[in-house]
Amino acid sequence: MSKTLHLRSLLVVGASAAALTAMSSPAFAQAGATTTIEELVVTAEKREQSLQDVPVAISAFTSKQRDLVGINTVQDLTNFTPGFVYSSVNDRASMRGVGRLTNIHSVDGAIAIYIDGLFSTSTVFAGAPPLMVDRVEVLRGPQGTLYGRNSIGGTVNIISRRPTEEAYAEVRAVVENYGVTNFQGAMSGPITDHLQYRLSGYKLDQTKGYYENVNANMPTEGSVRDEYALEAQLQGQLGENAEFWVKYGTLHWDNRGGPGARSGYLADPYETGRQDPNFSVIYNPVHGYSPETGVNGIVPGSLQQFNGGTTKINPAIADSHKINTNTPIFVGLTDVHLLTTTFAYHAPTFDVKYIGGIQNYAYNTTGDLDNSNVKSYQIPLQPGSICGTVGLLFSLGASTVNCGPLTVDATATYHYFEKPKYFSNEINISSTTDSPLQWILGLYQFEESYTATNTLNGFSSQPQMKTPILGAAPNPTGAFSISEYDLTTKSKAIFGQLDWKATDTLKFTAGLRFTKDEKEGVENRRVVCFSDVCFPGLYPALGLSGFGPGTAANYGSLLGNLNALPAVGAALGLGGALNGLAGLGNGAFDLTTALAPTTTAAGAKGVTDPVKCVGAVCTQYTIASNGNMVRHLGGKSDAVTGTLGAQWEPDTDTMAYARYSRGYKAFGLSAGGGLVAPYADPEFVDSIEVGLKKNFATLQINAAIYHYKYTDLQAPVTVRVGATNVTQFINVPESRSQGVELDAIWAPTQALRLIGSYSFNDTAITQSGLYVDVNDNINTGAVSVKGNDLPQAPRNKFAVNASYSFFFEPGTLTLGATYVWRDKAYANIFSRSYNQSPQWDQIDLRANWNSQDGRYAIIGYVKNVADTEGYDAAVAASNRNRNPAIASDNFSNGALNLGLTPPRTYGVELQYKFF
Repeated sequence: MSKTLHLRSLLVVGASAAALTAMSSPAFAQAGATTTIEELVVTAEKREQSLQDVPVAISAFTSKQRDLVGINTVQDLTNFTPGFVYSSVNDRASMRGVGRLTNIHSVDGAIAIYIDGLFSTSTVFAGAPPLMVDRVEVLRGPQGTLYGRNSIGGTVNIISRRPTEEAYAEVRAVVENYGVTNFQGAMSGPITDHLQYRLSGYKLDQTKGYYENVNANMPTEGSVRDEYALEAQLQGQLGENAEFWVKYGTLHWDNRGGPGARSGYLADPYETGRQDPNFSVIYNPVHGYSPETGVNGIVPGSLQQFNGGTTKINPAIADSHKINTNTPIFVGLTDVHLLTTTFAYHAPTFDVKYIGGIQNYAYNTTGDLDNSNVKSYQIPLQPGSICGTVGLLFSLGASTVNCGPLTVDATATYHYFEKPKYFSNEINISSTTDSPLQWILGLYQFEESYTATNTLNGFSSQPQMKTPILGAAPNPTGAFSISEYDLTTKSKAIFGQLDWKATDTLKFTAGLRFTKDEKEGVENRRVVCFSDVCFPGLYPALGLSGFGPGTAANYGSLLGNLNALPAVGAALGLGGALNGLAGLGNGAFDLTTALAPTTTAAGAKGVTDPVKCVGAVCTQYTIASNGNMVRHLGGKSDAVTGTLGAQWEPDTDTMAYARYSRGYKAFGLSAGGGLVAPYADPEFVDSIEVGLKKNFATLQINAAIYHYKYTDLQAPVTVRVGATNVTQFINVPESRSQGVELDAIWAPTQALRLIGSYSFNDTAITQSGLYVDVNDNINTGAVSVKGNDLPQAPRNKFAVNASYSFFFEPGTLTLGATYVWRDKAYANIFSRSYNQSPQWDQIDLRANWNSQDGRYAIIGYVKNVADTEGYDAAVAASNRNRNPAIASDNFSNGALNLGLTPPRTYGVELQYKFF
């Protein structure tokens, strides 16, 4: 953080301190209407209550508030929600340091997302337009009683705008720089006296991306999109005591560069591929940019780039919004269908409510794996390699021996596809009398089936990749990594909560929930590597101990570029040792069997079939006819969670509470990776929270102090298996998260209004095993992560909005400004500089004109006025280029990877109501 930024942050914080002491993000009336802060009704505890009466830390955002302040995205929501972090790069949410560290479906998220009561696996719906979303409620902390489905970190409730009993219609149009147009519409009203409808939707386009590609003829990237959504609702009365509501929705994305700014912003020199010096020299496609020749370099002049490119230096070093790739990022979301329904019956002393729904979608994303435009290059013949030796032996003219430089096809892309389908059913029975004892009981069921495929293509046009050697099955796609899984998740729960008002000012709460989770399915894995460096066991097998790991032998060795013949073995005195490789020396090895898991035990937790033991070695897989490793995974876990609390209300404007909560997240399966130990134990959080909610005449203050004991954090840790990096899921034994959260609204006059939020989140891993960070070539051994921060947990986070209204006879003009500041954070449990997103800040300006009759509004805005660089979340990167074993190492930097927030954007929005 620069001195200027630091001073500016201190001045803003200092100037606002008196007004912005605390809240749980209560909503506020539109400026100009009154100096009284409006009461906001929420359903955080499955019944309607004033936000100020709920003994939970809550941030709630109404559609009016979002329009006034400019809260249009999930990232905007996090700015005004203490402790809340969201990554648009990979759609992961985190709260108070508890979040999701992988997108593998068989490892659950830690923040429960509910859309009108239907559990969802994606947070993006919280950013839907205010025309379609009435309210977003963010419950901070474990919600282990009423929201038990993986709500260990918190819950986000998204509540749609509902049908109206009076005729209503509204249209909105947004025009923004970068070629953005967004047209929205909604209509609602009665069909009969007891039946109402609502139709709504939007069409959003962006023709220019936030990132310019310096590679000729390549499009811009970053939120370029063709997107639409449609919803239809019905609600009605069924007699005097029953009512129903049903909603169908569909959504479509056709985006370039992802829904956020852009994933994969690389801020440092290209990582040319040198990895573990204790293993071997391994290159990735951008090694073609290397200026070196000889052992670690390329043949001079052999580098070929797409579109005649000449760029060899990462353009993002000079300009963070420039890239150089040959394959655009594409994100597609299709076949989205969401059906949700509720039914309520009102008995004399209790209500019965059913909530059910089903959702499915198909998600596709492709992109450039190496973030470069390298097409091909050549690796020179290595002095002293087998190929060099054979070349000398056959220097008299043996035409059958080819020992020239190896031409490497450097095109590298990825393709990820997932198709989940899930449904849930919930029944609640809750009391409705005025008795001091209130209760709620419930049953919950959730089931999800999903399929996912992750394919990595590198050297895919090399014919060798399609016919790997050593008797492997053909590899028709040419992919070097294929990861697939099909699994089913089932969850069931029973829960109940009692609230007893012991006196007029004191209430006690107790709740319990029992949850049972099951997961089962099948995974497929295949790995093919181009070059014999990927198969270190080859050299000893041939009696050539002088080659292999730790040496300079690589693409220029035996199988890298030599058409091996039986005569070669005889010439080297190896007899028939090479005869079986005759005609197959193409340099592509199938490593699937070599990397497939084996153990000395008769089984591994999480692997259900097959497990076959021969002596002391047990295999957990079979090799299918297509060359894939196949095995079945499964497991179960259950937990009792709940809450105990006390609530004190000495007057109508004051509420203090103390609460203990226990949260649980189901066990995880690292499906698709073919790991020896694919199972991770469940996570648990024990939380103690003390809060205060206070209303003064013109000031509303909410504060919370909390302490977590967080056990068995499921963390992905990269480990080395042979020549391949694979992810292992482990349980970090114990962590701590504690802090203070402050939110406030201050309306000193009818015209002036300020809102703000601040959070201090102190996190640390307090007990640790020893883990290897293979992305670090400085510290190559297993290390403890004790004392490191929890991932995605900025220590400080601050936001303030000030608005002032001018009242005229035709209407009201409200001018507003927002300032956001966020501390650094880390992507994973390794708190290293290359895993860090730096501190950042942002200023937004907004002007709202609202007509006196409420029929129309005009909004003008500028977001990120100073065009500063912001980071919505940290993304794991590496320091692999640094090789301390080589004194003349030219590659001293790693490859920092950051997900940027959008640059300066500005636009105008028009709103018009017909009725």
